[in-house]
Amino acid sequence: MSGALSAISDFLGWNNAPSDQVSIVATTGSTSRQITNWTSTVLRLGIEIMPWTATLGMTAARASATGASTLNPGDTCKVYIGTDLVFTGYVITVVDDLGPEDHLIEVQIASKSVDLVECAAEFSTFQMNSTNALAIARAVAGRMGIEVVSVNSAGDTDILAFSVILTETAYEVIERVSRLAAVVFYDQPDGNICMSTVGTRRAASGFTVGGNVERIQAVRSLGGRFSKVTAICQGTVSLFTDPNEDALADQMGVLTVGVDATDPGVPRTRNMFIPVENGDQNYTVTRQRVQWEVNRRIGRAYPVTLTADSWRDAAGQLWLPNMLAPVTARDGTVTDLLIGEATLRQTADDGTHADIVLMPPSAFSPEPLLNPVLADRFIQAMTAAQNSEDGSVQNDDASPQQDSGT
Repeated sequence: MSGALSAISDFLGWNNAPSDQVSIVATTGSTSRQITNWTSTVLRLGIEIMPWTATLGMTAARASATGASTLNPGDTCKVYIGTDLVFTGYVITVVDDLGPEDHLIEVQIASKSVDLVECAAEFSTFQMNSTNALAIARAVAGRMGIEVVSVNSAGDTDILAFSVILTETAYEVIERVSRLAAVVFYDQPDGNICMSTVGTRRAASGFTVGGNVERIQAVRSLGGRFSKVTAICQGTVSLFTDPNEDALADQMGVLTVGVDATDPGVPRTRNMFIPVENGDQNYTVTRQRVQWEVNRRIGRAYPVTLTADSWRDAAGQLWLPNMLAPVTARDGTVTDLLIGEATLRQTADDGTHADIVLMPPSAFSPEPLLNPVLADRFIQAMTAAQNSEDGSVQNDDASPQQDSGT
């Protein structure tokens, strides 16, 4: 009896070590059932991965005994590791694989955000004014039964005007407004999504070569990096200037606007030009963009991919995306990196492993974006006219009423 109680406590996480047993709670109509004892599991989670997914398998005989054989595409599903809810979504696919020596059932599950990624965005109006990024994201996600939560007021950024393209998916709309607000967004355990800045959580412990790291790959690269990123204004000068060496300096002097950023780690001349967008007053977004190009490319040049022997840190927290964790190299050097992707896998034969992709936080910072509506010259003219009209009305209101007696 004590052995049975021990097994139950391990599964429910009653003892000091949280359980890593994967289970799902599937709901069909009003009927819910919990299914566990999977022989193979792969969970894929990431900042830049949407939807989060799980692939679970077991033998057909076990599936029949546990009720897994009754799962159907469309069932609502919650995925747990021990007592930790990892994500909420739907059964997407059930695969019945019959061979000469085995009969397996595989269940593929995706988080609720799969509808944001695959389905068109729907609005009562496709032109929104005087709103913010969080409100727009909530409007598009709410029609699919998904809420958008804000971490530390992320997304609370005023957007004067925003247009939705008729053929855009909900994900594409949220991705654009997230860039305008300089935030990232990703799945939450309860089936909703969150807007957040980069690196809002820290793991209680990290990854140590010779400790919990089974394998590690560290990359140093110059691929895709440039010694200098320069902003240019595209104009007719490039069409009417002779393409010869003597004219190059004059031509570039006219095209460039004095906004650039450099990568000191690139030893030879490698230039990159980015255009200044119409409507970018004082080159505000352009200045952010050139520096973003440098920072993100440096961050992406130093990825660390490792396999850990557990799914949790020293405090029992699961390794999750957007979590900062120290990585201790073989020589003892410690570097704080951000978990960008986590693949949690488990089989009956091979045990539990976590494949983690980490990079410097700058690798995940969103690209600065000028609101396309503000780049439209017609909209600019209308806005200027409206501001002028508002100003005149205010002046009239402030002035004495000459005809008040009539």
